[in-house]
Amino acid sequence: MPDNLDKKLMLIESYFKNFSTFIELEDFRDFLLFTLNSQVSSNILAQLGIGGSKDIINLPYNPLSKIYYQKISLISSGSLILYVESESIFDKFIIEKENSLFKEYLSPNEMDLAFRGKEKFLIPKVSDCSSLEKENNHLTLKIDDLYYDLESFMAVVEPNILFVLDAPNDSDPDLLFAFNLMPEMPGKSDKNILKIDAYLDSEHKTKDIKYIKKEKDFNLIFLNSIKDISHAEIFKSTFSLVLHIKSFSRPY
Repeated sequence: MPDNLDKKLMLIESYFKNFSTFIELEDFRDFLLFTLNSQVSSNILAQLGIGGSKDIINLPYNPLSKIYYQKISLISSGSLILYVESESIFDKFIIEKENSLFKEYLSPNEMDLAFRGKEKFLIPKVSDCSSLEKENNHLTLKIDDLYYDLESFMAVVEPNILFVLDAPNDSDPDLLFAFNLMPEMPGKSDKNILKIDAYLDSEHKTKDIKYIKKEKDFNLIFLNSIKDISHAEIFKSTFSLVLHIKSFSRPY
């Protein structure tokens, strides 16, 4: 293996040294955007067979750990849990999408982009117990493809949701990655493996960025919001949601 590639892979592995099965997002707004943007046909949940009804969106809440979370079952690779720490926000089991609370977290354009059809939200109160099982409480992320420029990454991978691990200091690159939705089938290894496609961003292009707009000529436009984009342009353009990961800490 070329030394340069070996060094890059070792760096990426160091970024994931504390990873188990949990990804903590920065705030409830990011968690809500993740959930809503995971409802379209090309998303991580649907491709793994757990997108659920188009008319109902679940926002599970664990009242013991005080987290909102999404459990992503990975067939042969265990489960991945994305969560945010939060006090309970909703006081009902069924929430209509017109609920005024959503306007506190989302702009009108974000609501237009994310709300499709006549959705309702269910707020089940539930604790996930699968992560407590010792034999199934660790996921190993394995790099499938490493890209050398962001344009190539965005053109080939076409991530609906792009995760970012911000570098601990400016001299190191940020790690941008998307889940490769072909989980590794069971073999001789006893590890639960989930593949990712990755790009190391030395220019920190996604700092304070919430969306990347992809144009027809593959030009990329970096946006911290989409509130000033016209309604017509929203539905003609392709956007990737950028989520900066807060931690890999276990919430319980």
